[in-house]
Amino acid sequence: MLNVILDGFPDEYEGYLIRTDFRIGIQISEALNDVNLAEPEKMMTAVRLLYGAGAPSDFQLASKGLRWFMSGGQPSNESVPDGKPPTFDFEQDNRFIYSAFRARYGIDLTRERMHWFAFLAMLSDLGGCSLSDIIGIRAIDLSQLSDSQRKHYAELQAKYRIKQQLSDGDLAKIAEFESELC
Repeated sequence: MLNVILDGFPDEYEGYLIRTDFRIGIQISEALNDVNLAEPEKMMTAVRLLYGAGAPSDFQLASKGLRWFMSGGQPSNESVPDGKPPTFDFEQDNRFIYSAFRARYGIDLTRERMHWFAFLAMLSDLGGCSLSDIIGIRAIDLSQLSDSQRKHYAELQAKYRIKQQLSDGDLAKIAEFESELC
């Protein structure tokens, strides 16, 4: 297990250099969630982002390193999606992340260079800010609330829900449908 206090933040995985800036981690996350990419393209893009031109030729090793990196060096739990809507999105929540880091840590993420592992540690410790409030709202199980609370939180969830990204094919179908209306 990695102890960053004693060992520092790694800049390689199994002898392969990795790109460690937090922006790379965000770009990898975005690539892995891109509805316009097929699964193999998502993985190849993510691996290229992480290793640059020096990716391992062993794709299983590269994938294992990718999971390790994205989990902040923690043991990776490859969980099956639970069917619940997502509670966090780097693209949609970027302003809240920026303002939370600014308020809590005095860090301007547009200027800072930070290791992905440090970013994840700090991100997971944000509390008492708009971002944590919104994530909490998104995560509430409405079935566990009273009728009056349910209505209130359903409205908040609708306001703060993660907007689903539309694929290029979906956008083309929408445009075709709209053109038929005219």
